[in-house]
Amino acid sequence: MEKENLTELIKGKWFDSFQSGLSSRFSANGMNYDYHYEQNNSLNSVIVCLSKGDVKTLIEFFENGNLDFYYSRNEDGQKKEFQNCSEDDFHTMLAHAFIYIIDGNFDYHNEWFSKLERRNTKHNRVDGREP
Repeated sequence: MEKENLTELIKGKWFDSFQSGLSSRFSANGMNYDYHYEQNNSLNSVIVCLSKGDVKTLIEFFENGNLDFYYSRNEDGQKKEFQNCSEDDFHTMLAHAFIYIIDGNFDYHNEWFSKLERRNTKHNRVDGREP
């Protein structure tokens, strides 16, 4: 996906246009859903929080193509960081988070997930410990 499209999705707030469908889908499944835009060190992002009970997910998608995915169940949190992601990857990650909350696993998008380009980071756990 071209950088201009990512900038429009985030800085141009195109993600707002998806809210009716997303809100309905998540609400119908008893999930808490929130999103907001953020600017940190001149880098814009959209942050999506989705949870149900003790299962929580957070997706942060940056206009430079970086995508962070945080997920936890019973306070055991993991963090995955990717780079060179497209708008399609962001939308698939939303579906990925939804299925994780419903099914408790990542089997459905496993092949897609394994092909995402990981950023070189030290830890995968939210608490900073090695997994």
